[in-house]
Amino acid sequence: MWQQFSDYVTAKREAKKDRLRRKNAALRAQGKEPLKGWGKMVDSGFGGLNKNDTVNSAQLDNMGFRKHQAEEIGKENNRTNQ
Repeated sequence: MWQQFSDYVTAKREAKKDRLRRKNAALRAQGKEPLKGWGKMVDSGFGGLNKNDTVNSAQLDNMGFRKHQAEEIGKENNRTNQ
């Protein structure tokens, strides 16, 4: 019985790998790179904010700057993806 289960799981894994390979091949045929990723991320400086009881007011003062920085990186990523 254990061997049947093991064979079943192995077959499911192989089927999933095959589906992913076919999907990636279709994306590459469209000229897209499926393993490219999302692009650059913005370091907001707010790491662990939800776990901290106190908020540093100096960080909140920079929120507008960080928002602008994120928008610029988004525009840059959109230009490179076109």
